[in-house]
Amino acid sequence: MPKKVIRVMIVEDHDATAYLIKKAFCQRSARVNWDLAFAGDGEDALDYLFRRGKHENAVRPDIVLLDWNLPKVSGHEVLRALKTSDELRTLPVLVFSSSQDDEVVETAYRGHANGYICKPSDFESFNTVIESIETFWVHTARLPAQWTLKTRLAT
Repeated sequence: MPKKVIRVMIVEDHDATAYLIKKAFCQRSARVNWDLAFAGDGEDALDYLFRRGKHENAVRPDIVLLDWNLPKVSGHEVLRALKTSDELRTLPVLVFSSSQDDEVVETAYRGHANGYICKPSDFESFNTVIESIETFWVHTARLPAQWTLKTRLAT
């Protein structure tokens, strides 16, 4: 049976963390073909998501993993831009941050984040988090049909 293709936009400014996220997704490839896109700052993420400049032909992701503390444009500002856009407001955005501050978590949810995940401290925990994302967002929840890759199948 062909695998589902799910595109995830990972907005992360630390290369080591981005590597761990990528490695965890790649190990979860039994049932899903993960198509990962990366942005190292909030400005590049917005250009990609709104298809501006060098990203004019970008494929919209099914899910966004958004770091909160980003250079240039903060995760809070990226979230606000997405959730106030008629075109992108239904795009699931999971804040993926090292902050465990209740005020930051509340701010993310008030900004209509679809979830808040504290970044794990070890690789095994990264795997557990990515497995949870797959279980819920790929196999349980139904993603918006207007751009989802869920209906496209990998060969």
